Amino acid sequence: MKKQPIFRKILIPLMILVILEIGIIMMSIYGQGLFGLIHTNAREIVESRVEARRNYLESIMVNQWMNLGQTVQKINQLADGLVEAGKLDIEAIDDSSENAAPFLNAVSDDLISMMRTNRVTGVFLILNADNLQSGMESGTYEDKPGLYFRDLDPESRPSNKNMDLLIERSPLLVARNKQLSTDRTWNTNFQFGTSGVPYYDFFYEPTQASFHYGVETSWEDLGYWSRPFSLFGEEREAISYSVPLRLSDGRVYGVLGVDILLSYLQSYLPEKELDSGGTAFYFLSAEKSGEDVISSEKYQQLIRLHSSTISTEDKTETVSSKQEEENYTYSIPLHIFSTNGPFIDIAWKLGAEIPYKTMNHFADRMLFVMAVSIVLTLLIGILGSLVISVFLQRPIRNLASEIRANKATEKLELKETGILEIDQMSEALEDLSDRLLQEQQNLQYERDHDFLTDLYNRRAFGRRIRELLEEKGGGNAIGAYIMMDLDNLKMVNDTFGHEYGDKYIRCASDAMRTALGSEALYSRISGDEFNIFIFDEDGERSRVNALIEKLQKTIDESYILLPDGSKKMLRLSGGVSWYPDGGANPDELQKNADYAMYVVKKTTKSQIRVWSKDTDMGKVKEEKKSVAQ
Repeated sequence: MKKQPIFRKILIPLMILVILEIGIIMMSIYGQGLFGLIHTNAREIVESRVEARRNYLESIMVNQWMNLGQTVQKINQLADGLVEAGKLDIEAIDDSSENAAPFLNAVSDDLISMMRTNRVTGVFLILNADNLQSGMESGTYEDKPGLYFRDLDPESRPSNKNMDLLIERSPLLVARNKQLSTDRTWNTNFQFGTSGVPYYDFFYEPTQASFHYGVETSWEDLGYWSRPFSLFGEEREAISYSVPLRLSDGRVYGVLGVDILLSYLQSYLPEKELDSGGTAFYFLSAEKSGEDVISSEKYQQLIRLHSSTISTEDKTETVSSKQEEENYTYSIPLHIFSTNGPFIDIAWKLGAEIPYKTMNHFADRMLFVMAVSIVLTLLIGILGSLVISVFLQRPIRNLASEIRANKATEKLELKETGILEIDQMSEALEDLSDRLLQEQQNLQYERDHDFLTDLYNRRAFGRRIRELLEEKGGGNAIGAYIMMDLDNLKMVNDTFGHEYGDKYIRCASDAMRTALGSEALYSRISGDEFNIFIFDEDGERSRVNALIEKLQKTIDESYILLPDGSKKMLRLSGGVSWYPDGGANPDELQKNADYAMYVVKKTTKSQIRVWSKDTDMGKVKEEKKSVAQ
């Protein structure tokens, strides 16, 4: 027998054992799919943040920025009254800035008030009574009169006499009366004909939709979110939401809208929550479907919300395969257009782009730690390697099973393994899970609650009532749906400013909580409108009536202190509809309570009236009388 050196006899079995150890450890790790699971989890974290941010942004856009109803109603009522009195010629209202100046001056305060309330960076009104299609197709444009106010910092406290605002467009009369600073690009008209600028889509689209759709289509259904734009001569980019203005007879005389500067929009989409290193960013995209490629390309636009630069790009250019390989992109739709309107085919999406290297940093780091652990384990020796491989395989498998079994909405709690690197990984995963859950809870709270009063908003209030009725409704259950409207809020705002108007609103919400506590659900539906729902599963109407009386008494005794030290007593007019007599769902209950409140507002005010069938009969009589006239 040929003899071999001792180092060879030891080295060969040791190398075989080393290979076996490597195989065992790698099979125990990759066999459970741990790294694939972590990579998937990293992707899901990015996706969940985009979805949570989408829900928050969508709530802000729908419930705050798009809240134009009160101003639209006031301006249309003013225009109808002036036309009926023969003081306004709608057909000639857009002929010149001088002709439109008195009307624009009359509505300027309403526009500024709406801009403050909605916390937007700009508000505009463009007067126009013409069908713009032929001019747009032929390239023949006409200047249009209107107003455009700008607030570069909507989150800051309004200054005295609105000195923090800028005028972008207005007649000379308005500029002199308001005594606001004019921007360097200020002009008396919206410049189209004199400069050859095509009609902005936020002006053209809702205008043409109004001519195409009849009066039966509401202005909300004709609301339009524009692509990014810059006013002529201005560098600031913004997106806008605009709606048509129509007289009661259906004649179109302009558009009303708000704008959101891209620099301000970025504050609602912080890139740091995606990656603290600044390599990731959010983006908005708009794409029009259902048309041929040539006509739809103008809507294929991308808004990159990045700290280094905020830009808009046409997505008609080809994205390189290298860029696709290096970055992960995820986007989901924003539901901001009416499903009954003409712009449902325009798909707005919120998305995020993050390098794969950044997204998988934790998994790659874990892989590195595991590789180092393997090398150190192999150096221990034959017996030590075998033991360590066994102890590594079992906890990793258990850890993967725990992670896989954990639900995304539950707190991640992993058992300690006694192995430093794996426990560090478990702690990091638990910390990441805790932060994600907390962010989701915070965003859900902001989505469901009014920022001024911390009461439920309209959408959350309706959802909570439906959940309550589905769970406990039926049988003897009853409920009182109370719809209340603040009296004198406009007087407080106009006389003492919006700071005291906000105090007046908070006084109302505090009075409701003081009177009813946890006995009811509360909601602030709009600026001066509140809804309350008191539910009793046992059908004790006397108990609910006692609570309503307590609410009335508390409201009557509540007040705010005015600047001169006097008291301004809280006054609300309200209507009550009883479940199930007054309706089996929130929409029916709200409708009947609204009419009961309407009766109070038209008669006694500052009282709470209960809806009944007699009340509704009065409503029918009133409607028939209106039709007869």
